[in-house]
Amino acid sequence: MMDYYSKLTLFDYLIGSVEIALALTALVKIKDVKIKISLCFLALFAALWHITLTPSPFYNISSSYQFQLLEILRYMGWCLVLVYLLMYSQSTRLPMRWSTLIYVSITVVVTIWVLGLNSALAQFIQPKSWLYIKIGACLVAIVIAEQLLRHDQSNRVSKLVALVALTQLGYDMFVFSNLLLFSSESSHLWYARGIISTATSLILALGIIIYPFLQRQESKFKLSHSIIIFNASFILAGIFLICMALLGVVVNSFHIEWVEVSQILIYVMSIFAITALSFVERYRQYVTVWISKNFFSNKYDYQKQWINLDALLSQKRKDNNGYEIALSAATTLFNCHSGGIWLKGQQFYSPVALKNFTLPPSRAIEVNDSHFIQLMAENEWIFQAPKYSGVHDKKNNKYLPKWFINTPNAWTIVPLNDHQGLIGFVVLCKESINTAINWEDLDILKLTGRQIGSYLSHYQASKKLIQNQQFDLFNKITAFAIHDIKNLIAQQSLMVNNAEKFKHKPEFVNDVILTITNSVEKMDQLLVKLQGNPHGKLEPVNVNELLVNALEMNASSFPVPTLSMQGDNAFVVADKDKLQMALYHLIKNAQDATEDNGRVSIKLTSDNK
Repeated sequence: MMDYYSKLTLFDYLIGSVEIALALTALVKIKDVKIKISLCFLALFAALWHITLTPSPFYNISSSYQFQLLEILRYMGWCLVLVYLLMYSQSTRLPMRWSTLIYVSITVVVTIWVLGLNSALAQFIQPKSWLYIKIGACLVAIVIAEQLLRHDQSNRVSKLVALVALTQLGYDMFVFSNLLLFSSESSHLWYARGIISTATSLILALGIIIYPFLQRQESKFKLSHSIIIFNASFILAGIFLICMALLGVVVNSFHIEWVEVSQILIYVMSIFAITALSFVERYRQYVTVWISKNFFSNKYDYQKQWINLDALLSQKRKDNNGYEIALSAATTLFNCHSGGIWLKGQQFYSPVALKNFTLPPSRAIEVNDSHFIQLMAENEWIFQAPKYSGVHDKKNNKYLPKWFINTPNAWTIVPLNDHQGLIGFVVLCKESINTAINWEDLDILKLTGRQIGSYLSHYQASKKLIQNQQFDLFNKITAFAIHDIKNLIAQQSLMVNNAEKFKHKPEFVNDVILTITNSVEKMDQLLVKLQGNPHGKLEPVNVNELLVNALEMNASSFPVPTLSMQGDNAFVVADKDKLQMALYHLIKNAQDATEDNGRVSIKLTSDNK
């Protein structure tokens, strides 16, 4: 190998001058030590590779293991540069085990290559194996370059490095695939690798000089989804073709007459399979969704959507109508101008909240066991308007209600689920829709439907609890009112029974007037309580007077109560009428529970020290 280098002229060494200039530029302009060293490592071995590159891949030196190791070191250099740039953009460090693995691998390959410099040129046992190894190395570097290229925080120099890497490595994959599949003379394609390397290295060196190397620099350059899908599809197709080529090597090892025909058949069938799968709609959609989920940044910021939904559901309204709050949250979150919420009843799903939505004369109610409802209950199916429907929607759109199909600007129907299942659905209407709902729209719609369904379930439970509390309060007030009315009736009945006997006595007439007056006051107080004034008027109240009044009110009943008071007048802060009634009922209940010949005594002691 050293004999080959000793025969090179000055002009041959000048071929690698661009790579040397790239190394010097990296030393001066790049501040990060790891990136600087990795770029210098790449430039050094790229220069050695360039001056060693022969015009044809079938020269002895091109097929020697020394040159193959030099190419592997060049690809290792690319991987090292791209990995460190990616870590730099993400402000993270490469894990220790990966760093150790990379450094050990590079050290081993460099050692073997250095030892081979003083050895004669020797070919590897299986020359085609190097093509597989180099294609695999190119694929690894391309994947890293793609990650770096689409990273939002990559600076301009990082994206330029990624573009240069994609250009060189992509062309190398093309050349290696051509050699692997056809094994034909392709000197022009082979030698053009050096020209492409020189041109792109020069662009990279100029880019490092012109653009400052800043960390986390926002770049306006971004790849479109279609380009990334094509790139990912290209990588997958390349892996598939490599596998099929390996199968061809296996077939070739049998040394039978029809081996060449078998290899051609395998390659043709491989290309046919890729082409056929590309035209299968279901396969294309599956691949597109898989690539979008794993390679693209999300269409929605899920954390932001969740925070916005929580804020919308937590807003306060004067009427505190949870149905209106839920509908407003759904329409606001998806920028819809109108919509409605339908909730489950005993037999029908009926609308409970509408926003700029005109119901048809049929009231737009849905039977609980209809196919339309069953699809949402069993599969959490999201319907969309027929004009936006995809292939998978058409088979279920026959169950769509006519009122939804005839609704202007109708967009979608989202099921509302809680822990027990389907409790309703929300209809959303939206203007200026140009595309159908994709997988990401479905995810966020289902998430929103579950959250709103849980919110409405809790809202309904709260309403039932409040109603139960109101019924309980009503029962208590009714029992209290019935008790008072029974006491009043008892007093009036007693007067009626004694009227014939004592109506000529003035004392009886005075008692009747006093009793009727007291009954009227009690009825007035009862009406005040029933009208919703439970607290009454709080003021200082003389308990002694209230006890005397209570005894007089119960003087006509037996046994006649007695009162004993010691000390000064006792005062408390309370509602006078309520306390008076409480004392009256206390004495009355004691009389009802005591025989007529028994005794009811009240004792009041006050200490105003």
